[in-house]
Amino acid sequence: MPVAMTQLEVPDYDLGIRGKLVRSEKTVNPTSLSFCTILYGLSVADEVTDTPVSNAANGYPDALLVPDESTRVELPWRPGTDAVIADMVAADGTPIEMSPRHCLRALVDRYAEHGLEPVLGFEYEFWLFQDGPAADARRPLGSTESAYSLSRVAQSHSLAAEFIDRMHAVGVEIEMFHTELGPGFFEFTMAPAPACQAADSAVRARQYLRDLCAERGLHASFMAKPYGDKSGAGGHVHSSLNRDGVNVFSDGHGALSGDATRYLAGLLAGMADTTALFNPYVNSYKRIDPEMFTPTAATYGYDDRGAACRVILNDTKSARVEHRRPGADTSPYLAASALLAAGLHGLENDLGLPPGDEEPVSLPGDLTTALEAFEHSPWLPDLLGKAFCTSFAATRRAEADRYAQWLRTNITSWELTRHLEHQ
Repeated sequence: MPVAMTQLEVPDYDLGIRGKLVRSEKTVNPTSLSFCTILYGLSVADEVTDTPVSNAANGYPDALLVPDESTRVELPWRPGTDAVIADMVAADGTPIEMSPRHCLRALVDRYAEHGLEPVLGFEYEFWLFQDGPAADARRPLGSTESAYSLSRVAQSHSLAAEFIDRMHAVGVEIEMFHTELGPGFFEFTMAPAPACQAADSAVRARQYLRDLCAERGLHASFMAKPYGDKSGAGGHVHSSLNRDGVNVFSDGHGALSGDATRYLAGLLAGMADTTALFNPYVNSYKRIDPEMFTPTAATYGYDDRGAACRVILNDTKSARVEHRRPGADTSPYLAASALLAAGLHGLENDLGLPPGDEEPVSLPGDLTTALEAFEHSPWLPDLLGKAFCTSFAATRRAEADRYAQWLRTNITSWELTRHLEHQ
């Protein structure tokens, strides 16, 4: 009889989840599961950044790993294997504060103190390629670029159907799958759920889609902007507020409730400080373009896709706001934490919406500027925790520095064409 195996899934900053495969017996009432704290210092390409908790001086120590049994699911497409999301904790059982999932859960608890439950719905745009030996050898899936194309959907039907079936089997509902305007460009939308459950589902959907594509000789990417002259990939997040299981985002008469007004005001007031979480890479900012429905300012509008916050009040039960600034490249835990922290900032400080004639706040246009706003925020450390803010900022600083170093030591094709040929 095959040995039962468990895929341990541990949230990080860049890939969404990392993990390891272990014998299932080791994960039930575990006494010695552990994971290296270097996890929070690994870039998307596995460069290492030292953080206060994990660094060369202290030898990148392990932390205990505790499976969250509420997330354990069978993986039917991998017989004999299940998966569980696990959290790193200190020796005394307290959560490692650097964890983005811990940040999100702490925020949800703080909303509960106000009698509110945040509900989130993620939607992701992504790129599908025929796999190749390197990034520049991959070719987009499909021969046309039409948005909402039924012909392109037919070409990808088998993949889409299997993805939706797999996610349904693990309790994650994909509501829609369609084509977007771009080469190999697609989108899927997820059913709304309580915030932590929604983020857990989103991080799995992204990972399990990558896995499925790899099985089929395809490559799925959530990169924000692979083509300079095309749209970028968004990771928009819809959010609403429940009280006693009832959506209270609308006042019942086609307008925002008081809680929703303060929440939305927080999203707007806190958007500059949280931009580094919504757009955590150098490439993230190449997606920002109002002509491509990606805003450069903290604006809101009613059913307006050109605004940073699109308020949707068509139906009381589904009243919500869509945050359109996050890219598909950011972790669901980071996006959710940024969103809920800003919303809570508005709720707890009784913020009001800006006057209609007031110039909206411009948002950072590059990673370095976004990081400066994040590090100098007077309110984020209270809501996200100083340990998380310090750790995350260190990794983003390293990301920006690596790109600056690359620019200094590489000659671009633009420079060669401009100078080698004419000087």
